[in-house]
Amino acid sequence: MYRVPLKAAIVEAMRNTFDTSYPVTDFQNLWVDIEYPNQPQNYPGIWVNYEDTGVLKIAGINQIEVVQDANGTHQVTRWRFEGEISFTVGAMSSLERDRLFDEIVRVLGFARVDATNASEFRNTIENNDFLGININYDVLNVSGDAAQPGTPWGTEETIYELTLSADLIGEFVSDPGTNNLVLLSAIQVQGYHDGTPAPNFPDQTPTPEGALWSPNAWGA
Repeated sequence: MYRVPLKAAIVEAMRNTFDTSYPVTDFQNLWVDIEYPNQPQNYPGIWVNYEDTGVLKIAGINQIEVVQDANGTHQVTRWRFEGEISFTVGAMSSLERDRLFDEIVRVLGFARVDATNASEFRNTIENNDFLGININYDVLNVSGDAAQPGTPWGTEETIYELTLSADLIGEFVSDPGTNNLVLLSAIQVQGYHDGTPAPNFPDQTPTPEGALWSPNAWGA
């Protein structure tokens, strides 16, 4: 429910970064995908992957959120996830691999400090309509330094790889009625707790005068 759109968002952010306007000509229109690069035209390129490192759990304690759509107003569920996103650089030379790796470090480092005028990468991530994604740009992990002779297309050339990864946490909201993700902008959140005057949600029968809020008052 969330892994496919999460990977798609990360790939889109990288593609938007390494587009025709990227200042390093060699890395303009760079190949970026979630599948392993198995063709010569995929090099140099970036292989994106995601691994969960924590539990998938409902956010909040007895938290109730509602959404308005064509079917009226109904309750939805907010979920929280955490994991690690990785960018594996693949190239046909050690120098080319290291140059591209340094560019990714620069992209993520720039995203870390550019909170006001967001970089293309960060801007794409933070403007996602269905996922709230927060990447830890302060700590970048390096792994997978490799040089393997032999290519997926059957030649004896050497493929050079190196991986940069970062932790992230995120949230998404699911609609039990449709099993789809909900537009984050469509959600209405109101802060109430037991014993306070009960709210009136849009398109619902008005709450009786003087009624107090409880989680079961609105079909929770």
